[in-house]
Amino acid sequence: MYRPPSDPRDHPAFDRPRRRSLLTGYALVAAFFLSLWVVSHPLAGAVVLAAIVGSFVGVRRASELARCFHDCGGFSFDLGGRVRITIARTDADGAS
Repeated sequence: MYRPPSDPRDHPAFDRPRRRSLLTGYALVAAFFLSLWVVSHPLAGAVVLAAIVGSFVGVRRASELARCFHDCGGFSFDLGGRVRITIARTDADGAS
């Protein structure tokens, strides 16, 4: 039996571009120019990369500490095994 050729507009590759694909394209263009800058200034690129990674790790750790403080009411950590720093929430009435 004969089947007519499919309409090219029915193919999912020809749908309107989605917001995610547009943002991915813009991110790729920005990454290309950033990579050109890093190649031309390797030391500055390494410093920027280290700052981004450090910020990412610091924000994740701070959010974990904030969640722990919210759930448990406090936390403590040791500095060098000799000093312990404790951060705790006080009661609303001021009694300890």
